[in-house]
Amino acid sequence: MEITAFYIATDGKDSNPGTKEAPLATLEGARGAIRVLKNTSSLPEGGITVFMRGGVYRLTESFLLEEGDSGMPEKPIAYSAYGDEEVRLIGGVDLPADSFGPVTDPEVRGRLNEQARDRIVQIDLKRLGVVDYGRIVHTGFGLPPSIANPELFFNGQTMAISRYPNSDYVRIENVIDAGGNPRIVDMDPERLAEEQLKGVKLACADPRPFSWKNTGDLWMYGYWYWDWADGNLRIASIDVANRQLHTERASHYSVREGQRYFYYKILEELDAPGEWYLDRMSGLLYFYPPTPIVEGSNIQLSLLGDPMIRLEDVSHVAIKKIMFEASRGSGVQIKGGSHNAVAGCTLCRIGGFAVVLGETSDNGVNAGTDHRVLGCTIYDTGTGGIYLGGGDRLKLTPGRNVASNNDIFNYSRLKRTYSAAIQLKGVGNIAVHNEIHDAPHVGILCNGNDHLIEYNDIYRVLTETGDAGAIYMGRDWTEQGNVIRYNYIHHIHNEETELHIGVYLDDMASGTKIYANVFRDIDLPVLIGGGRNNEMTNNLIVDCQKSLLLDDRAMPGCWAAYHLDEGQVMQERLEAMPYREEPWCSKYPSLMSIWQDEPGTPKFNTVMKNILYQTGPTTYGNYPAYDDTMAIAESAREYGTIEQNFVMNEDLLIIDETEGNISFNEESQSFKGISSFEPIPFKSIELCKEEYRVGNFHSGRIKDEPNKFDKS
Repeated sequence: MEITAFYIATDGKDSNPGTKEAPLATLEGARGAIRVLKNTSSLPEGGITVFMRGGVYRLTESFLLEEGDSGMPEKPIAYSAYGDEEVRLIGGVDLPADSFGPVTDPEVRGRLNEQARDRIVQIDLKRLGVVDYGRIVHTGFGLPPSIANPELFFNGQTMAISRYPNSDYVRIENVIDAGGNPRIVDMDPERLAEEQLKGVKLACADPRPFSWKNTGDLWMYGYWYWDWADGNLRIASIDVANRQLHTERASHYSVREGQRYFYYKILEELDAPGEWYLDRMSGLLYFYPPTPIVEGSNIQLSLLGDPMIRLEDVSHVAIKKIMFEASRGSGVQIKGGSHNAVAGCTLCRIGGFAVVLGETSDNGVNAGTDHRVLGCTIYDTGTGGIYLGGGDRLKLTPGRNVASNNDIFNYSRLKRTYSAAIQLKGVGNIAVHNEIHDAPHVGILCNGNDHLIEYNDIYRVLTETGDAGAIYMGRDWTEQGNVIRYNYIHHIHNEETELHIGVYLDDMASGTKIYANVFRDIDLPVLIGGGRNNEMTNNLIVDCQKSLLLDDRAMPGCWAAYHLDEGQVMQERLEAMPYREEPWCSKYPSLMSIWQDEPGTPKFNTVMKNILYQTGPTTYGNYPAYDDTMAIAESAREYGTIEQNFVMNEDLLIIDETEGNISFNEESQSFKGISSFEPIPFKSIELCKEEYRVGNFHSGRIKDEPNKFDKS
């Protein structure tokens, strides 16, 4: 009889044949069985499915699939939960409820908060055989990504390392010595290393920090200079006599007074339900549980730093309907290969990205082609959601990798800036029909060329950062050909910072099309920061404080002009691409002469056929509102096309507004007067129907999936 399925169960054995009645025990066992099958015969018509029966499967190392583990176009291989059974892969350990006990050490009890000490329990990890706890490293904006510190989870909720204050931030009171400023030398590795070693000295009137024992592992985390650049700093010494704190290293942009931060990894501050502390020397973990620990309490510690599943040079393989959780690294990483899918999975409570296509350390290279991440639920990740690399920028060949129909929220818990729900890298990749919400910084981060961002619902992001965009890209003339269309971006603002932007083309970003999006209840829907060849057409802006800012920041004498100096970032990134050669010179001919064509002037931008409904005029800095609507620099008006934009406050007759469906009543006299405005398919801006959500996978594609690569 032809074998078309293998089975895995928590009570199976890898010596079993892998039938439903005699299942295997591990993913490795199933991989081995498929290898034997391929070596002795061949894959059957329709391929092979490895069904995992319900239960918890602990991973102590990555499950690796290599080129020889591939399927074929008409004979794919899938690793899937069986039916509706819940399959959970965990990259950590379950901590037994009965192994927790009271804190008895007099010295430790003396350091604990008096009101909390009798509610705190401890567990000896070494007795459980857990001896590798990882470590906290200096990380943040301007530094390479790092693997997350182990985290504690209680009954499905992420617990917080002991911190002060328990919520919110304190402010820098007085900077005695700002330390190094690595940003000003970040193109010189030797000087950069020197600058990073110049620590900060802060004066602190608050007596709280001076009551802590300096264990050598006390940390601060904050937005040290800008509200869009986060990072941590280890406290090197506490000067009680002078009421000063000295840090081991510098922050990337230095520090300044008034900025936000908090302290963490402090035993004395273990004083609130949900906080925990790990003594790496003794192996004792102290925990203030939010509810009493009882039999059946689910307590997990994340340990695995590598990706839970790795696909390297694999093709035609699907990972379906599996739950990934409690790991320090990423959930799934795909390098190379083609036509793989991560479909209908739940990825949560992990330290890195949920899914990574390519190399995060090298802008998503080696991601392979035609992969799909679809129908997944992604939340409580320490970094971002989906890192979507692929394509070759030197040759401008597309990756055709797609993130579709994913619900991504409460991401970027640990690395709180530039850790997007979807991070596009490379060339020709797609983010479509995703729901993205509830995060401190960006929703979609776009780097590279010819990406398509469409039909996404993005809301309640930028909840604690400023001068940032729900969709963001910038500071590179060569990243052109990107299309942002048919997205609903709404409810983007916070009380803590300024400049909460819907689509942000920062620092001379160029060649981007912003078409037929709906912006609602946003501080500033669109900011075009001095770039050229951008198009903003046929967008609907509703109930926003402002509408558009198109500035000239890089013109001589303006604040960003230095980016165009010789040896600076704009020249470096331009010269890194073969823009004088084919296919670059045909596709982006304006780059050939940009140095001779007043490079700081925002030329050839188009802003037309946009509707502004019940939206205030944009005034910002030296840019007054143009025609009482948009703030557009004089040079941008001179060298661009700004026309047929419609401002309305009454009689547009929007229908179904309470349902979140913004569409026009065709009987509206105002609507009849703007016939040049093309309808926006608002009802399509949502997660698609259920069969798409669960990942209807065949040969690496979704059945009946429309062609999303037509960007005309």
